[in-house]
Amino acid sequence: MTDLKKGFNSIYFFILMVGAGQSIVFAIFPPLARDLKITELQTGLIISSAALISFLSSTYWGRKVDQSGSKRVLIAGVIGYALFNLLFAAILWWALVRHIHVLVTIILLLLTRCLFAIFTAAIMPSAQTYIINYTTLEERPAKMAIVGMMFSLGMILGPAIASVMIPLGILIPLIISSIVMLLPLPIAIKAIAQNSHSNSTTKPQHEKLSLFDNRLRTSVVLMGVAFILFSSTQQTIAFFIQDSQQITTIETAKWVSIAFTLSAISAVISQGVIIQRWKPISNTMIYLGVVALLLSLTLLFISANIYLILVAFVFFGVANGFIYPGIISYASQRCGSNIQGQVTAILQAAMSLGFIAGPLIGSGLYPYLHNQLYLMLSGILVICVFYTFSIDHKIKPQ
Repeated sequence: MTDLKKGFNSIYFFILMVGAGQSIVFAIFPPLARDLKITELQTGLIISSAALISFLSSTYWGRKVDQSGSKRVLIAGVIGYALFNLLFAAILWWALVRHIHVLVTIILLLLTRCLFAIFTAAIMPSAQTYIINYTTLEERPAKMAIVGMMFSLGMILGPAIASVMIPLGILIPLIISSIVMLLPLPIAIKAIAQNSHSNSTTKPQHEKLSLFDNRLRTSVVLMGVAFILFSSTQQTIAFFIQDSQQITTIETAKWVSIAFTLSAISAVISQGVIIQRWKPISNTMIYLGVVALLLSLTLLFISANIYLILVAFVFFGVANGFIYPGIISYASQRCGSNIQGQVTAILQAAMSLGFIAGPLIGSGLYPYLHNQLYLMLSGILVICVFYTFSIDHKIKPQ
């Protein structure tokens, strides 16, 4: 196996573990928070604050990638991810055993999660930029799809791993996943050191990108709006299923779990099978993702049948599977090789902004709109598509 392939495989593993670690936290932290007398709102504040910090720090890491190459930033991100995940677990254990004051617990968890977010925000820009630098324009969409697939696969495996390990201790999955994250680091350091380069020695470093750069405007708008719609739907689907089916909390949790599992599986198939074999260009991937998302939201609006809701989530996963790598690949083609770190970081920031705004929009409007929320989200998507067509005619299938 060549060093380049070893570097790619190490990066894919890191992305897999980021997805797994995130889903493990979502699985174990809420019930632990209740045991620690932390309210649902305070729990959400801890998680949302991390998303905000990720949004604010992404562009910094993007500039660091462009200045010094992917290797240093990736190493910092991976080590920071593992270290602060372990610290998060240690604080939870300490709070459970020592029964420390709830306010102290919240402050410590909030600080730790924000530090975790700062370093985790370094992983995606450095990983994606490394892949972009060592792929052709034709190879890039498929490689970006593998990144998305590994994250989705991690989101599937995380709860499964947690369910096996939790009998040994509720914090064991979080501790093990943090340690496992570090295992391929020596291989990655060696392989990426031989294949990465410092852009500062060969390319000018004065150029800085922003969220409002004309070259990225369509990509930023599409990424931000898409993930507002994704996260709004994810935030409200449990309420919608329970209200439409008139079922208990336990039954709701069962159907929501099935819906999310189907969504993740369809995303993995889209990215790991369809895109790898078909190898569509980035514009086509965006187009197909938008169509799939529109179908998903339309089904949620018109149907209260639980099985059609599950079908909607299959389309939901397909949309996620195509839109993310399509936008990343499209944006990377619009900018020079010396600023690819900033390109991926800005798109990561747009995604984080979507994850901040989406749950607020969804949870705020659902009590008043119910299933009409999904009609409104469909309208936002249509307006977004027309807007991007008006400012960049290239966003269309070819």
